[in-house]
Amino acid sequence: MRIRSFILVWLILLSCHAFSQDTITLDAINVSADRYAVEALNPLVMKKVDSLILETKSTSTLSELLIQHSPVFIKTYGPGGVSTASFRGTTASHTLVLWNGFQLNAPTLGQVDFSTIPVFLADDIDLKWGSGTSNNSGGLGGSVNIGNQTGFGKGLILDLKQTYGSFNTLGSFVTAGYCGNRISFRVKAYRNSSDNDFEYYNHAVLPPRTMRQHNADFVDYGVMPEMSVLFKHGVLSASSWNQWNNRNLPQAMPNILKGTEEWTNDNFSRNFLSYKLFWGTGSAQLKSAVFVENQRYFLLTHASNDSVVTQINSDNKALILHQIADMEQQLSAAWKLKAKLQWDRERVNSNNYQDTKRRDMVSAYAAVEGNPVENADLSLTARYDIVDGKSMGLFPTATFSYHFQKGFGLTMGYSHNYRNPSLNDLYWYPGGNPDLLPENGRTVDVAFSYNRNKGGWKVDLRTGAYASKVRNWIQWVPTSYRFWVPQNVAMVFARGIENHVDLNYAKGDWKASLSGNYVFTFTTDESENAQQYGILGKQLIYIPRHHGNLFADIRWTTWDLSYTMEVTGCRNTSYANSTLFDLPSYVLHHLSLGKQWNKFRVELRCNNITDKDYENVLWRPMPGRSFEVMVNYRY
Repeated sequence: MRIRSFILVWLILLSCHAFSQDTITLDAINVSADRYAVEALNPLVMKKVDSLILETKSTSTLSELLIQHSPVFIKTYGPGGVSTASFRGTTASHTLVLWNGFQLNAPTLGQVDFSTIPVFLADDIDLKWGSGTSNNSGGLGGSVNIGNQTGFGKGLILDLKQTYGSFNTLGSFVTAGYCGNRISFRVKAYRNSSDNDFEYYNHAVLPPRTMRQHNADFVDYGVMPEMSVLFKHGVLSASSWNQWNNRNLPQAMPNILKGTEEWTNDNFSRNFLSYKLFWGTGSAQLKSAVFVENQRYFLLTHASNDSVVTQINSDNKALILHQIADMEQQLSAAWKLKAKLQWDRERVNSNNYQDTKRRDMVSAYAAVEGNPVENADLSLTARYDIVDGKSMGLFPTATFSYHFQKGFGLTMGYSHNYRNPSLNDLYWYPGGNPDLLPENGRTVDVAFSYNRNKGGWKVDLRTGAYASKVRNWIQWVPTSYRFWVPQNVAMVFARGIENHVDLNYAKGDWKASLSGNYVFTFTTDESENAQQYGILGKQLIYIPRHHGNLFADIRWTTWDLSYTMEVTGCRNTSYANSTLFDLPSYVLHHLSLGKQWNKFRVELRCNNITDKDYENVLWRPMPGRSFEVMVNYRY
């Protein structure tokens, strides 16, 4: 009878068009905890963004948060421009982004623009790498997971934030709702805009001079309603993330005197519905999602005689369907089983393709986690994928952790994953290559950790090393036909060292925290093609060998002071022996001061306090010193 009811609920969900978050707090349901220590595996497979940092950066974009508080390197064209992630020495398309378990990577480009994701809309953000990405394909570098939670019994919710800063930057953020004992409803809405007309020193024109950035204004706004209903043994939830991004794009520094019109208009509606059923030793969840996404890009460039040099008018419309059924079952006091079955369908209508393109993917995933012996944790996973009727193969992972005395731990892991070519790689006209093979990656990790709680101190130190090889790496290469074609030409070897530190101290009215990341990354192309062109052993372009950040926060009664530092090493932008176009390293410093008055909070922020002149992308200026004030009212 339970199986029939289970199937009936699944069919009902597939016919609906309302949608939801993945996890909520259930005060009325008693779910048994796992005996094995999941936290022991975290030094290798996951890092959760601290709730204090989420609150501090709530009015920022996800790209700004990751730059300052994660080991991920963000390649950004500046405020309002495209921001993509390089995770463990890989490219933007190798970083998987999930929202409540659903993939956000665009089927066209295969990547995500992190500047279009407001932190305000997220309740949880965590990073995963290695075997932590095993339940989805595509995360050869790692994954960024965005989650929403709506608790019951909280009563009335009202949270208002207003920001104003340099370059006429204005942000409004509203959260309103009511969380009863059985029904919970919440709406989040925001609007963020900026003239983005900062001054910068242009060294790419003659004579070099200080200039003001033009055609760089942007307006982003969105709304996310959420609703949950608590039953005796389950929760029905729905959520809808709707957003519009309208952005003018400034010219590169050498082209500033040429006539150029460039802009993007993007909008999407991401919706899903879920039902989660609980029983004494486990749970099952059914989720159905519909994503509708529209992307428009326009570029018009004129020569000095006003003739058209370049004209691009790209229009992409995507419809993406996701269906997921997963379950967790406690097998014994020490072991747990997880399983997931997923079906995804992508349909894209683009004026860059000759006709409408479709792709179907079916994935089956299983994992066993538990304690093989005392003080040890083990996770074994396997995933089997079928894409358009063709088997991708079996992809296993394994993670083992051992806890020594006095807070020390050792973790080792192996993971095998792959990434399908994007639809642009396969079908772009002209140049798409439908014969491309999926990229295939294997990674080994080792990590050491130290955790200690004593008195008012809490210490968490982690250091680890990794090595990964990605075969059939896809690169777009020039041809004799005056257009570029993607080919499986590279075999990339990425290796590096990752260090994380988290220190917390509390005594009386005083609270202090210090967190930081330092990453050394060495990524090279080891293929025969690289040897032929003389780039064997050279660091891949736009990937710094050194990257790090530091965040310090001190709180006393109703006052708080925060300091952030971000460090980015030198990056080469070409494989030429000349260093003429190398981007130099830079260090940025940011400060904020906050004060709480009952239900009101005021915060003053100063970014890039030393007024550093730098570029994250070649010929793309970044803003100097800027200021912002934030006023928050929370009921």
